[in-house]
This record gives sequence, structure tokens and C-alpha cells, in this order.
Amino acid sequence: MEEALELARAKDTKERMAGVERLHHLLESSRKALSSAEVTSLVDCCLDLLKDNNFRVSQGSLQALASAAVLSGDHFKLHFNALVPAVVERLGDGKQPVRDAARRLLLTLMEVSSPTIIVERAGSYAWTHKSWRVREEFARTVTSAISLFASTELPLQRVILPPILQMLNDSNHGVREAAILCIEDIRRKIMASMHGAG
Repeated sequence: MEEALELARAKDTKERMAGVERLHHLLESSRKALSSAEVTSLVDCCLDLLKDNNFRVSQGSLQALASAAVLSGDHFKLHFNALVPAVVERLGDGKQPVRDAARRLLLTLMEVSSPTIIVERAGSYAWTHKSWRVREEFARTVTSAISLFASTELPLQRVILPPILQMLNDSNHGVREAAILCIEDIRRKIMASMHGAG
């Protein structure tokens, strides 16, 4: 992993891309939990790479982080304060693949820790972010979170509902659309759980 990180820090864009790809591949194929030190150097490196001008580099580092989170959820939690806002920023990226990778990483972080905690943390940046794209993508992220976790994580809907209702008044059409879809999803989940209970 050290070599891949070295490569990912290279000045040359092609080398950085190769390093990130190698890193992602290594983590994808690994079954071994990462040590606390490995997680720290990975997160530090990837936080820099998230700001890279080349979208493939930032996309690759988001994917590498998602793979690493699965391998070492507990060590990862120590880095949420730095990681979550940086990932939220990428939700506003100009390139769809980067936005998708950021959304997947947030969902992975929800899996390894708690959906409610991640939604609260990310939400403190995302709900009222100056970029409409971040707001829209975050609304989509929480919609996915509801589908994945609502049945096991009851506080989730309570955390999401007030800010999502607020988004119905957003100045941006896409954000309002995403909020409506999210609310419909919450409603479906509530109805399904009521029928399940009855």
C-alpha cells in the first residue's frame, strides 16, 4: 500500500491516476483489516487527492476510501471530522462519476458506523450548502439511505424529515425535485412498516 500511496502523491497526473487505481485495486482485493496507522496515511493522502483537478483522481480516491472503510470501519471513525465535510464537497463536483462515488462513500460510511450519525454530520454541511448541486445530491443520498437503512434505523427519518421539508422551498428546481422524491420514499417506508405491523 505504501508504494501505491507514494505514486498517488506524484506530481505527474498520470502517475497519480495510476497510484489511485492501484490503491483502489489493492483495497478491493484485500481481506485484511487496515491498521490505525494505515488508515491515517490513506485518509491523509486521499483528502489531498479529493481536491485534485483531474476528476479520475478524485473519483478514484473516493472509491479507495469506500473500500478502506469496509476493511476498517472502527479506525475510520476517528477521521470522520475531516472526511465527511470533504466528501460532502465532492457531491457538488462538475462530473457525475465523482458525485456518484461521493454518494457511495457516504452510504458506505453509514454502513460501517451509523446512518443517523453520518446523516447528521454530513447534513450539517450539506442541507444548506451554497452549491445547489451539493444540496440536490445529498437529498438523493438520504433517499438511498432510507431505502437501505430505514427499517433497521428508526431515528433516521426523524433526522431527515425537518431539513428535507425545508428543501421544498429551495430556489433550485433540481433540489426541490430531489426533496419530493425523498419525502415520497419516507412515506412509502412508513406505510409499509404500518402494514407490516398490522
